[in-house]
Amino acid sequence: MAGIICPFCLKPHDFTASLECPNYSSETVPSVYVRDYRQVPPLWLVTIGFSRHGKTTYLAALTLMLENIGIVWDGVYYRALDQYTFDKIRQMRREAILGELPPPTSPEKILRPLLFNVHDLPESGSRCLVMYDVAGEIFDKMSEVQEFVASIKQVSTTWFLVSLRDLQEDREGKTITELFNMYLSGMENLRADLSGRNLIVVYTKADLEPATKEIREYLRTDPFQRLTVQSADLSTISDFSPHDYAEKMREISDYLEGYTRQRIKGGAAFISMVKAYGMNLAFCVTSALGQSPDATSNRLREDAPRYRVLDPFLWAITLEMPASSRPISLVLDASNGSSPVYEQSLLWGIWEHLSNHGELSAYYLGQVSPASHPGQQPPTGPPRFVRKRLIGPILEKASPDTRVIVVSTGPIIDLADFYRSPWRDRLLLVTIGEDYQQDWPNVIAYRADDSPAVLVDALLRL
Repeated sequence: MAGIICPFCLKPHDFTASLECPNYSSETVPSVYVRDYRQVPPLWLVTIGFSRHGKTTYLAALTLMLENIGIVWDGVYYRALDQYTFDKIRQMRREAILGELPPPTSPEKILRPLLFNVHDLPESGSRCLVMYDVAGEIFDKMSEVQEFVASIKQVSTTWFLVSLRDLQEDREGKTITELFNMYLSGMENLRADLSGRNLIVVYTKADLEPATKEIREYLRTDPFQRLTVQSADLSTISDFSPHDYAEKMREISDYLEGYTRQRIKGGAAFISMVKAYGMNLAFCVTSALGQSPDATSNRLREDAPRYRVLDPFLWAITLEMPASSRPISLVLDASNGSSPVYEQSLLWGIWEHLSNHGELSAYYLGQVSPASHPGQQPPTGPPRFVRKRLIGPILEKASPDTRVIVVSTGPIIDLADFYRSPWRDRLLLVTIGEDYQQDWPNVIAYRADDSPAVLVDALLRL
């Protein structure tokens, strides 16, 4: 099947003949991932946090919650897609239950993701979680951050898992700002645009924090807190409203942002930096243990209440859901010299990122009829006959609420005619070629190592 983003190299490939990753031949993409790619679209996530801040325990608790969610939402189920994911989840649970520390992490050639499907969620449908779990030890050395960030450059949603208590007790004086600086430096060295990406701050170990009354109340009222408690009465969740739950998540996120700004060391600087880079910022608070099983241990129990463990997962889905179903037109150069437009899988990347944000059709410059319709993949090459770079006929037929992204290797003849029209605020021009410049308010020069996500983020901000 063509145009599928590989979870190992994060590039689109055709897996019809083989399931091996073309860039990492030792890695085989699960057949279920390929088969269900359109019906169960990927939700790309990366988990980041300092060592021993509760990340392993949280991820173990999340998988427990997802395994049991079908008790309250009929038809919802969770499934690991490969042996690696199955083994890693089992290992995380063992470490969390026994209180073991994970072995030291050694740099590897590739950061392998956890792959698991969650099917038929209310109002969200089915999603495949492609989760890159970056070991906390990585964030002790800038050089190691650089190496691992290369694997997650195109992932649009990041979980920052932070234990405020552990930060307070850290003898090295680590701060949440330092964690973001490490991440930021790695991304900037790779020339990755952070604008439009999602950053979800997850405050872990909330049962151990000197929490405020508002935080304690939010934890206490979690409707899913007894989901993993055997023989628990869960009938009260039958009238669960996803909309109301999302509103409460937003309220506590706003509260936690103020809490971070006023009471967390470096918190105000952290918030200002994230927003200055144009990232979408959300906060949530969790207690994976619910409470420690005794006064001396801090281990996970499977049969125990836990609080707001689903919030980071639901936030990720919420932030990646389409903001609207406005039509989108992808307009492609069809002149002599247009071949760079169709190289390096650029169009596959744009199409994959845009397909969940509206009804996407593709056109050739100078041709009124669509080259592909919504649901169809865009062209893989220019048309049989060369065409002039004309945008007017396409814009004149487009509905007024259409977003337009144009990819061209040379000047568009009639684009200046629309400089003072409403299209100046709804059309993004992507130029390919060092010598190609055109006077237009929304222009991005695309280079070979850029991510298509950068172009998509820029278009969706119009």
